[in-house]
Amino acid sequence: MLWQLLKIIVILTTAALLIACDTQHEGQAGDIMYFILIDRFMDGDTTNNAGNNPESYRPYQGIDKESLKYYQGGDLVGITRSLDSLKTLGVTMIWISPFIDNSDTDYVGWWSYHGYHPIDFYKVDEHYGSLKDLKILVDSAHRLGLKVIFDMPFNQTAADHPWIGDESKKNWYHWDENGEPYEITDWFDQEQIERGELHGLPDLAQENPEVSDYLFEVSKYWIDETHCDGFRLDAVKHIPLSFWEDFNKRIKDYAGADFLLLGEVFWGDAQRIKPYLGAGFDILFDLPGYYAIRNTFNKGGSIKDFSDFYQAGSDALGAVPLATIIDNHDVARFNVGLAENAWAKQLLALGWIMTTPGLPVIYAGTELGMSGYPPISPSGEPQDFLNRLPYPAQLSKIERERISQFKSLTQLRQLNPVLGSGSFHEIYKDWSVYAYLRSDGDDHVLLILNNASTEEFLSIPLPGSLKIEEPERIYGTAVLREESNEYFFRLSPNSLSAWRIGGPLDGDLTVRVAFTDRLSRDYRIVRLFYIDPASRIERLQVAGDFNNWVPGENPNQRHDDTIFVDLPLKSGTYEYKLILNSREWIADPNAGAYSMDPYGGQNSILTVSVP
Repeated sequence: MLWQLLKIIVILTTAALLIACDTQHEGQAGDIMYFILIDRFMDGDTTNNAGNNPESYRPYQGIDKESLKYYQGGDLVGITRSLDSLKTLGVTMIWISPFIDNSDTDYVGWWSYHGYHPIDFYKVDEHYGSLKDLKILVDSAHRLGLKVIFDMPFNQTAADHPWIGDESKKNWYHWDENGEPYEITDWFDQEQIERGELHGLPDLAQENPEVSDYLFEVSKYWIDETHCDGFRLDAVKHIPLSFWEDFNKRIKDYAGADFLLLGEVFWGDAQRIKPYLGAGFDILFDLPGYYAIRNTFNKGGSIKDFSDFYQAGSDALGAVPLATIIDNHDVARFNVGLAENAWAKQLLALGWIMTTPGLPVIYAGTELGMSGYPPISPSGEPQDFLNRLPYPAQLSKIERERISQFKSLTQLRQLNPVLGSGSFHEIYKDWSVYAYLRSDGDDHVLLILNNASTEEFLSIPLPGSLKIEEPERIYGTAVLREESNEYFFRLSPNSLSAWRIGGPLDGDLTVRVAFTDRLSRDYRIVRLFYIDPASRIERLQVAGDFNNWVPGENPNQRHDDTIFVDLPLKSGTYEYKLILNSREWIADPNAGAYSMDPYGGQNSILTVSVP
């Protein structure tokens, strides 16, 4: 049990891969990507809703959630008709979910509306439209200056694919000595991950030259037919690294250096991602960063821990081009679990990825605060379909207001190229306030982020000879006052503000600065304790989702048979464990409630209320 828990800790400790990433695929420094799950976006052609099987279509009316396991009618024509709106939103790239023809039958009660159950790699699924519709979409996007990225599912096929019964294709799949599929029982065993069935779907043997050649020819076909701008490559960790090294090189040789290859390596452990860095991908998803962002801006984790996690990722991987997200279709919507100030916190998280290195990727609906649910139910059943609600056909007044606020962020990034390509330097950090500088030559932008739910007033020194050129902000609501060469800032709750900065940048300006032990007014000191009558505990630590499951270094106090630790926490409900003598992870015996951890054990639950 301990080694399994330690693996989880490693994953969450590296919860953000890199902040000082200046290496970027050419032409992407100013890009913003928008991800569309085709079936859940816009219905442009109602005649294709039922596809080849009328049972596949069951429109969601806002009540019957099981309907979300069926097709909802979104198609390629609907995306094409939305291109002007997407252009004005400020995005420059559109990533569309797999359009490849999927099975015409359901799979354990789910229809393949998402596109990841391919049955014919050379056809467009009839629910989405036709090859002509796909070509029109790409051509129309190009006329608007938008790039289109295709999602390519190369790990598996549909369960009823005709290859399954074809004796000549038997070695195109992974089977054990009994002719049965492999089951993944250890999700840290790379061999199992590559050979086992993902979600019970037949697993392709990409190490077979016939399979790898077939997938390359399929890729060439779609490039030639549509002139798309790149591929988002699904389930990368489930496919042998040797395949990716060969495939990526062949695609680059065929389509050119500017053809984007975006890899989804679904790991939170930097060491697990590291082998893929030299495999020819232009950029990799920062899935670990998603957890760090969620734990900080949603769960109330500290800026101190947030910065430490990025530093750990930087130390582990160096300069890694990343695609940054605050949510997507495979994880919970950002606002799940939030009640108060949900949109303000979400806008703050969006502000973070818009003003820091990487390629921001926005899941359709995130820009207007669409809601979702935990991807796993309390009983352990998957329910990610609940994070895939249909995009509203008509926007409400509040949704239009949110889109306007989102556009302000995209405009900030586009009008200030330094936010996409400049270096990153911390200026100041405490428990809730984070000031950082983006710099490129003489171009500097200062950003101050307040993750507190309270208004904060403080002085933040600027390094060297830097000065704020414009007293008026270029973004946000903060109030600035300069007195005796000191800058005082009044920061609104859950807010981001930005100013242009002038003056020379000192050559020795570091990426990280020392932490300032200043608590914002929305913190409360919470005392946890462990009764230790045998006096065997020399050190008590706490790890939870408030500190990305990294054992804290909070000082201990002892009184008779009880050892105490004090934690500064904001309002919220947290999961945590106690760590005894730096090695024994246990649920807190004094907790008021518990939940299951991923390995059959228990996490403690703590609810904090700050007046």
